[in-house]
Amino acid sequence: MNKIILKNKMRLVTGLILFGFFFPKTQAQNIKLIPQPQELISSEAEFSLKNSQDLWVNSSKHNDFALKQLKDELSEQMGISSELVKSPKKASIILYALDDNPDSKIKKYLPNSEKLQEIGEQGYWLKIEKDQIKLIANTEKGLFYGVQTLRQLIQTAKNKSLPALEITDWPALEYRGWMDDISRGPIPTLEFTKDAIRKLSEYKLNFLNLYTEHTLRNEKFADIAPLDSFTPEEINELEEFAAKYHVVLIGNQQAFGHMEEILKNPFYDEIADNKWNLNPGSPATYEFLDEYLGDAAQAYDHPFFNIGADETDGLGSGKAKALVDSLGMEAVYAMHINKLDEILKKHGKRTMMWGDIAVNHQEIIDRLPKDLIILSWGYDPRDSFDKAILPFKESGFDFMVAPGVRSWSEIYPNLDVAVKNIANYVRDGKEYGAMGMINTAWDDDGETLFNANWHGIVWGAEMAWNPIESQEEARAKEERASRLSAFNKGFDKLFFEMPDDQSIMQSLNKFRELRQIPVFGSMTNASVWGSIFDFYPEEEVEKVATTNKNMLKQATALAQELKEKAKLAGEEKIAIEVARNAAERAAFAAKKNLFILDLQKAHANPEAVSKERIKETRNKLFKELHHLKMDYINIWKAENREYWLAENLNKYDETARELLDLETHVFIDAGQALRPGEMEIRLSTLYPDTEIRYTTNGGEPTKESELYDGSLSITKNAEVKAKAFKDGQEGQISAKYFNVHKALGAKPQIKGRVSTANPAYAAGGPGGLTDGLKGSEDFGDGRWQGYAGQDIEVVLDLKTKTEINEISADFFQRLISWILLPESVEFYVSNNGENFKKVAVAQNPIDPQDQGLIIENFSSGELKEKARYIKVIVKSMGPLPEWHTGAGKSSFIFLDEIIVK
Repeated sequence: MNKIILKNKMRLVTGLILFGFFFPKTQAQNIKLIPQPQELISSEAEFSLKNSQDLWVNSSKHNDFALKQLKDELSEQMGISSELVKSPKKASIILYALDDNPDSKIKKYLPNSEKLQEIGEQGYWLKIEKDQIKLIANTEKGLFYGVQTLRQLIQTAKNKSLPALEITDWPALEYRGWMDDISRGPIPTLEFTKDAIRKLSEYKLNFLNLYTEHTLRNEKFADIAPLDSFTPEEINELEEFAAKYHVVLIGNQQAFGHMEEILKNPFYDEIADNKWNLNPGSPATYEFLDEYLGDAAQAYDHPFFNIGADETDGLGSGKAKALVDSLGMEAVYAMHINKLDEILKKHGKRTMMWGDIAVNHQEIIDRLPKDLIILSWGYDPRDSFDKAILPFKESGFDFMVAPGVRSWSEIYPNLDVAVKNIANYVRDGKEYGAMGMINTAWDDDGETLFNANWHGIVWGAEMAWNPIESQEEARAKEERASRLSAFNKGFDKLFFEMPDDQSIMQSLNKFRELRQIPVFGSMTNASVWGSIFDFYPEEEVEKVATTNKNMLKQATALAQELKEKAKLAGEEKIAIEVARNAAERAAFAAKKNLFILDLQKAHANPEAVSKERIKETRNKLFKELHHLKMDYINIWKAENREYWLAENLNKYDETARELLDLETHVFIDAGQALRPGEMEIRLSTLYPDTEIRYTTNGGEPTKESELYDGSLSITKNAEVKAKAFKDGQEGQISAKYFNVHKALGAKPQIKGRVSTANPAYAAGGPGGLTDGLKGSEDFGDGRWQGYAGQDIEVVLDLKTKTEINEISADFFQRLISWILLPESVEFYVSNNGENFKKVAVAQNPIDPQDQGLIIENFSSGELKEKARYIKVIVKSMGPLPEWHTGAGKSSFIFLDEIIVK
């Protein structure tokens, strides 16, 4: 059959005119439907909706529900009454879902058998003529989806009339769903989840997956789930509700990695390998899972069940070390998956799992149960996802693709990345026979609100029903742009219910412009919460001032624009309020960054900035922060339960405490090296006549502790704690732990530019490599220096010829964050700073594909050198390798203190 595809339709118009048909270009372009149907033919005629409508349907529980939706739409949108009639002859609107033996009275209204075969189980055929509308499907599900299309046509109807047209439509993918993370922050209310099911069924999504680590109540393990968690009874209620909308809930329970919320409970220590992973070497693990996972499986009716098993960081680094050393990581991983599969099969479930570990260690694949459903995931905007899909396709596994809405840890979702990621992943999934799409909405830092995710989720519905086709990226980019333009117009009208001359999407796309402003931290939540006492490298100050002034101006304007447009929107005003709040947070972060520059000037030169001006700015920031907090509480409660709200509000409170501590905050800074192995420590406040008391033995400073008189140095490792006292006010305690070595306080000369992705990656500037401060397991703690896509050269001047016995530095690896250990580290010495002698090379001993958090020390080994200068050259691994989800993009190097013994 020669198909007329809507997206290619205009190319066929000329040929069709020759055969006596005319389909007006402007009318076809004005039809707003999400998702775009597979085939659409329109004409100049119209069907009038000005009068009462007579409807006929073959009655059933599901068909009657779809009929009610249509009747409500006619009544609410058009003010039109409708009545049921007993014969299709008398009906102006016919709805019919075929059964095995169609009634003879309906046969003449059916399309030909080729169309019925083409639309399949979930498709429909809709024909709107001047005098009658016919909606035919093979199943009740198909009829429901056809009704959603008809409802959208009614919602956008002009002059109470519908365009005459014929739609033949079916989904590209059988399973089209979304995943909501209910474990790393917000847990949505039952009513909000029901509302999401209702809304998203209108765009023909058909399953929901609630990502669960510890948030499904189980009375046998009553100390695991928070009291606000979902209960099995709520899951059953959701399933019953969703069935009306032809949506199913697919069960989900992490059962390998990401178990830290359970494993931090000391009563589950026996089943822990490390703080993230279960221990596959302990029988107790499987006794626990047999009940805990088994009960979770029984809570859901659907036969599919997702066990997670992604990002099993550091498997074998704890209690499972002997097992992993003996069998190998791959064998242990596969063994555990097989045992989980056995547990689920006892409950009649078919196992789904994330595919990242297996795709990066492909020897695992052949050891997995062959009836697994693999979830191939990745969230970057790749031109092609073949490498993430083909290993499973070629091994014969059923699979789904799992793109993402890119909202996690962001002030507002990165719409551009999400659009390309979703479109290309679904396209490639369809090409290789994917069962479906699961569009992910993660909550990594716990702040993300689902009401920010609608565009990405509905774009996923658009692509899963009717994906883009172009494979070559230049053409794919054009096709995405064309589809996105039409989609955004439809989204404005169908989701936001905006007047024809107004667009919310034009405003939301301005977050792209904010993201392009090169401020430290860009549009991440972390940029809002950085400490006001973490100063910028001096060489970046001018740029920071310029970019943040620009950010403040644009973000403030966008917030006001969204506030005004929200007044024009329909029921989804809350989604616009969430976007407005995001713009206000971006503006606040910019104001705070400019305030930091004032503090930085005042700290360097007490006369440079008026102290009264600083207090005035502080007070304004304090008031604005309180407004943002109250606003966040309101938009949180519009969708979520209380759980985790206090954790997020604590970020507001911590920033408020810093602002209040302005007069009494003590800065603890590494000073100059007095001689090798001894470094000056400087304590200071912004305001004169402030008394500072300190300790160097880890004790809490009090009024009776040592008084700082301007002179303090350390010659051995020490934790310096300090507190200020002024006018009866006590400040917060400041603390830093210093590691003493021979290069302590030496000023590094660095060839390499620190990453601007986060202010913390500068670690206070070049001196961060010799300030005695070691990094933690958090690479964003302000102690690690981060560099992207480059080698690094560091030269240290020890000021005098010094005996050198060892040179070393720690480096960080975490694949999920694109951080790799260096390929090698070279060590040199010199007496004149010009002619250097290579004395050692440390090669990377770790497999770049090793998962987890890895901190590795690169050392010169024992040396017997005497020199004034030291040079360290760090060789990058280069772009991320082909096996990485971010293949081709710049990898990061993170290092902390360069230690000389």
